[in-house]
Amino acid sequence: MFRLIEDTVGRHDFLLTPCSADTFRIIYGDKKPHRGCLGNLSEALKEHGIEPDEIPICFNIFMHVTVDGETGKIEVKPPKSMAGDHIIIEAAMDLIIGMTACSAEMSNNYSFKSIGYQII
Repeated sequence: MFRLIEDTVGRHDFLLTPCSADTFRIIYGDKKPHRGCLGNLSEALKEHGIEPDEIPICFNIFMHVTVDGETGKIEVKPPKSMAGDHIIIEAAMDLIIGMTACSAEMSNNYSFKSIGYQII
């Protein structure tokens, strides 16, 4: 679907689904959870006829997720990316792509900063 042209980090995630209000309520214990990435993607993609259940596992760029070899426990760790790191991907076919910036505190080193992107 796309080609990876350049990647200065080399660590991304394909394991985790987009977080939802249920994720924040169940895992993080939020009493009034926000809609998370699934809600944001659902809102953005509905004009293309894409329903929430049709949104697959994401390519979580720069997200650092590990799996413990003994216990199988999945852990979200601080990203390995630093200022100036980037990834360049090239579409190999026509695609509808939804983008969202992660709102889970651990995935952002407990701080939320703007993420720059360009679509050329």
